[in-house]
Formats: sequence, structure tokens, C-alpha cells
Amino acid sequence: MRIDSQQLHRVSLSAEDGRYNELGFADRSSRASDETGPMAVREPDDKALIVDGSAAGGQSTAWKTVEFVVPADLRAEEATSKPPDGTYAWMVIAACFVSLMLSIGINDAFGVYQQEYQLNEFPEASASLISWIGTIQFLVMCIGGVFSGFLCEHFDTRVLNAIGAVIMGAAFIAGSFCKSVELLMVTQGLLYGLGASFPFVAGTAIPSQWFIKRQGLATGIALSGSGIGGMWMTSATSALIRTLGRPWAMRVTGIIAMVAVLLVSPWMRVRLVPHRSERIVDWALVKDRRFCLFLAALVFAIAAYFGPFYQVPSYSVVVLHKSETWGSNMDTLMNGLSVVGRLSVGMLADMVGPLNLLVANTALAALSLLVLWVPFDSVGTLLAVDLLFGFAIGGIVSVIPVVAAQVFGLARLPSIIGLLFISYFVGGLLGVPPMSALLDNVGHRTDYTSSIWYMAMLPVCSLLFLVAMRFTVTRKWRARV
Repeated sequence: MRIDSQQLHRVSLSAEDGRYNELGFADRSSRASDETGPMAVREPDDKALIVDGSAAGGQSTAWKTVEFVVPADLRAEEATSKPPDGTYAWMVIAACFVSLMLSIGINDAFGVYQQEYQLNEFPEASASLISWIGTIQFLVMCIGGVFSGFLCEHFDTRVLNAIGAVIMGAAFIAGSFCKSVELLMVTQGLLYGLGASFPFVAGTAIPSQWFIKRQGLATGIALSGSGIGGMWMTSATSALIRTLGRPWAMRVTGIIAMVAVLLVSPWMRVRLVPHRSERIVDWALVKDRRFCLFLAALVFAIAAYFGPFYQVPSYSVVVLHKSETWGSNMDTLMNGLSVVGRLSVGMLADMVGPLNLLVANTALAALSLLVLWVPFDSVGTLLAVDLLFGFAIGGIVSVIPVVAAQVFGLARLPSIIGLLFISYFVGGLLGVPPMSALLDNVGHRTDYTSSIWYMAMLPVCSLLFLVAMRFTVTRKWRARV
């Protein structure tokens, strides 16, 4: 392969100092026991990264020195003098936690609004039509995320986060005055999704840049904000609707979201930016088979994500004959377990490997739906589904950015996460809308069997792609990847 020397930058550094990530590449010192000697890795722009490794003392347990030949446009520049792993880094994690708690927590709580619209406010509207409010909200967050990732590399993320906070709050306040499903699609759906895309991307991509030693744990803590947000936002939204009515519930939510995210925006900043990039996304990544498999796996994982959150509340009322409050509490429980999953998997990722845990959690999500929810329709089994699926899906969300950072590098992580949001967009289309259509047209809004079967097959498909990716990265079962 010909390599233009003018586009390359040669550096030598010690494997022990953990500074691979400074250049935008995953820390390979943890994989020293699995691979030594010369290695060529194809990077997003289709140039070669040449790594010459020599084992200390002739052993294969540690690398002594490595030499990278790095394409110039993948070199990272420090955006701040603040060091990684320090006090300021934990302040950034706290800011990401709050930003995700509100931006994603509100989206996770849409099941309560779905229940209110479907049973009380718009009883004549179909479940699939109402579900499009939450679906549009999530889809716009994903499509906006593609561009937000690019903007985060070129503009101050603190300002972008603040702009997103204002749009989020304004969208919900405007939605409180809407009296039709169509107008709610525009305000609660489109406008909120647009605003939330900024804290969504920043809060997901920034944590991995600020940590080298505890990258998985720090990312897990930051992303647990979305689960905690979904947990308390679900209960709070249900309580607000009961006491104040839906319009005032939306106004209070909008004001809280806007103020809280504005307050933490000063700490929402990236640590590394790429040396040079004018592209919104690195489309050359599509040539990387690992990335294609990862993208496909995320399509089905995200498609499965929102199904239980959206349908459990109404399922509890229609099938199990429980109260609306009981149904919303089931969503709260699922969000609570997702927090446990995010934190647990985040801690284990540094020891077991994020990709290994992503495979394991996807398998658990598939089993919880196939083995428990498909054949049974009792309170006990639904509780078990809530516990297992909530834990599994929380772990999945937690390690996605860590896998991206370790496999594809840190320098352009915001734009890489943005590109991954394309899979989130497609997954959003393949998730709730078909489930709701099956509930309307096959189950006649009372039989959830076809919808649950569809929901259960989505993590199965995701698992197949993840296993293929795992063996593409390495065929060694014990490898920590």
C-alpha cells in the first residue's frame, strides 16, 4: 500500500503510559497477552496504521515500545490543558450525567404520555399514530446527533449544550398548549428531539475522552444518568399528570429540563479534537467490516430498546388489569434496573472487555423477552422481564461508546458516535412503529402477542451481528475486548 509521507506523523511512546488514546486510538496495552509483533490496522480513511511491538524480555505479557504511523487527519489535539482522570474530569462526568438524565430521561418517560393519550386524551386515535410522537422525538435526536457530532468537533460544546437546553424547554412548553396528536408530533416530537440531540451526543461521547484508567466506569456513571432520569421522570410525570393535568405537567418538565441543563453546560467540553477534519462523518468507516457489523447490531438493539418502555404501561392495564399508576411504576422499575446495569457493566468493562459485555447483555435481553414475556402473561413474569430486560438494556447502552472508543479511537469519537446514530434512527423506525401497528391491526389493541414476538426477535438479530463482530476483532474466546 502506498502511503503519502506528507500525510503521516510518526510518534514513539511507551505502552505503560496509556497515551495511545491521546492520538485517538484504543489502548492496546491491555491486549498485549493476545497479540505481539508487527500489526497493521486499517483506519477510517483507508490508510495504514503500522504498529511495531517488541515484548519486554522476550515475553508476550507486556509491550515495551510501540511506534505508530498516524494519518495526519486522525491526530488529536488537546482542546484544554485540564488533565484526564483528575477532579475536573469527574466534574465533566457529573455534567454529562445531568444532561443525559434530562434529555434521555424525558424520552424514556414517554410511555406515561402514551398511556395518557391512548386511554384518556385521544381515545379514538390509534396506538401506532400516538406512538409516532415519541418515535419522532427519538428519530430527530438521532438524525440531529449526526450533525451534532460534527458541530461538537468545530464549536464549543458548552454553547451547543446550552442551545439544546433552551430548545428542549421551549418545545415542551409549546407542547403543553397543543390539542392534537399532529401538533404534539411537531413540538413534543420534532422540536424536543432537535434540542435534545446536543446533550445526547455530547453526554455520550465526552466521558470516554476524559478518562484513561477508568474509562468504562466513568462512561457507565455518566450514562446511568439517562436511566436515573427515566426512573424518576416516569414517576414524576405520572404524578404531575394526575395532580396538575397533562398541560402543566409538560410546562413543569420543560422548565426543569431547560434550567438544569443550562446550569451544567459550562462543564460540557471535549478534551480532544481531531487535527483536521472537514467531513461531517468519516464515511470511509463503512469500508471497515467491524464497523458495518457494529452498525447493524445497533440497529436491532435500539429497535428493541424502547418497545417494553412504551408498551408495558398499557399492557399492565389492558392485559393484567392493573391500574395506570401500577403500569407507570413498572416503567420506573425497568429504568431503575437499567441504572444498575449501566453502573455494573461500566465497572466490569475495564476488567472483562466492553465488547464481551455487550454480547452478554444482548443475549440476556433476548432471553428475558423470549423465555419470559412471550409464553407468559402474569404479574410475576412481567416483573421478571422488567428486572432482566432493564438490567440488560442499561448495560448495552453503557458500553456502546466504550466499544466505539476502544475499537475505532477517541480523536473523532463525537462524529463516530454521530454516525452510529444513523443506526439509532433506523432502529427507531424498526422498533415502536411496527410493534404498535401489530398491536392495532393484529391484536386489535387487546392482544399483545404478535407485538411481543416481534420485540423479542430484535435482540436476537442484534446478537448474531455482535458475535460476528467479536470474532472479526479476535477469534480468541478469552481475549479481553
